[in-house]
Amino acid sequence: MRNIFIGGLFLLLAAGGQSCKDMLDIESTRAVTEENMWATKNDAWAGSFACYGLLRAALCNENAYWAHGDLRAGQFTVTQRGDLQAVRDNRLTANFATMDTWRDWRKFYATIAQCNLAIAKLPGIPAQDDRYSSTEMELDLAQVRFIRAFTYFYMVRIWGDVPLITTVGNGDFTAHPRTDQNEVLNFAFNEARDAILKLPWQFDGTNPEQPGNYRGQGISHWRGILATKGAGFTLQAHIRAWQKDYEGALEALKIVRTNSGKTAYGRVSVTDLTSNGGTFRGRRNENIFQLDMNFDHAEISTTGQIENWVLRYPEVSKKEADLYVSKDSILNIFPNASDTRINTFFSDLGAMQPMFYKIKMLNNAVKNPTLRFFNSAISVFRYEEFLLLQAECMLRTGISTERSAC
Repeated sequence: MRNIFIGGLFLLLAAGGQSCKDMLDIESTRAVTEENMWATKNDAWAGSFACYGLLRAALCNENAYWAHGDLRAGQFTVTQRGDLQAVRDNRLTANFATMDTWRDWRKFYATIAQCNLAIAKLPGIPAQDDRYSSTEMELDLAQVRFIRAFTYFYMVRIWGDVPLITTVGNGDFTAHPRTDQNEVLNFAFNEARDAILKLPWQFDGTNPEQPGNYRGQGISHWRGILATKGAGFTLQAHIRAWQKDYEGALEALKIVRTNSGKTAYGRVSVTDLTSNGGTFRGRRNENIFQLDMNFDHAEISTTGQIENWVLRYPEVSKKEADLYVSKDSILNIFPNASDTRINTFFSDLGAMQPMFYKIKMLNNAVKNPTLRFFNSAISVFRYEEFLLLQAECMLRTGISTERSAC
């Protein structure tokens, strides 16, 4: 009996092993293989929009967008966190885990890698799926080129010389030498130029580059969150200004101002700027380009936005904010006591640590007493900042602001 049992067990294991082998030999119906990924219209949509998602992930990672930018300006006071104090003091080699994250460009190169792949694969899809027209393909391709151009511009601002990679890798993660930042910026400028040729002024269905609804949605859905001609020219202006070519920057800005009837860009009131559904919630005419955080798409978060650092009780459960703007700084920034921005941008002014209240996109849909979810967008280019860039370039070139209505 013992021998019969052992023999039966071996037969059972052998049969199971063959079944497992047969099962593993069958292609999964739930996953798309790499060679079959770029074959349909849906693949094109997923592959091109992944570039937006990866860029947003890179900028949200440990609040990188704010650590790389506003925090270094020195206007915020840090309460306790040593890593934030190190960034504020520009001690960028300090030994903190978050500092390692902010110094790491891998997430940005993940964005570049996806852009390179999409640029290589998108042109071949219309021949495989007649639902995906060449016009749609060129529009998606232009958006990807814009994302690649912006990502390289952003990286140069943070790291200076960076590796310039424009082709699809083979998976071996070969180290690349750094490229001179001016070469990278010129590449980004030309990449933005190529994108502009195929981008619409707005995604409202009236432009030859984008007829009808885009992916089933109208302008109210896409306003500010997709690359447009205006975003492309604005990016070119920033690139030229970074290169100290202020006349070149003004040329790009002038094109946007000349086409104001097509862009619909406008200024915003202080109330709209700070309201819970205002500028930093996004999808508004004052936002030239933003990366969205939409509750309906499950994109809200407890981290990745400035609110995570500057809000405290009673807005969130934290007793003390990580950052605040001191009273002396507030008075230096706004010397006129009657300036309406003081009481709009800041709360609890009588406290030792006034709360920075300018951006406070709080979402109450998720009922959790210990967490508050934020859905403020990352506002990359705003119209007011566009006008400030124009004024700075005019000052640098000696052009009187009286010659141009700002």
